Amino acid sequence: MGDICDASDLDRFQRSPEGQAHLEEIRLMLLGRTTRAVTFSNEGHSLATLLYLDDDTIFQPSLEVDAIRQQFAGVLKREHCKDHPERTPR
Repeated sequence: MGDICDASDLDRFQRSPEGQAHLEEIRLMLLGRTTRAVTFSNEGHSLATLLYLDDDTIFQPSLEVDAIRQQFAGVLKREHCKDHPERTPR
């Protein structure tokens, strides 16, 4: 189970324009599609989910907090500064 820092970073990601755009992109890609199969693979630190869609596209969603932190580091830093302006470097 994650800690409060994980939950806070996920909240920051969800409220940011970049996070909202990323989630909307995933939503639009999946909306109205049929999933033909779902498999899981051991990635060592997590299980990956693979969705096999109706047009033979394979989609692997990654919304794990560590992946979000890596891909959206600058966004999370900016949003953290909004939450804690007193900690913002001058």
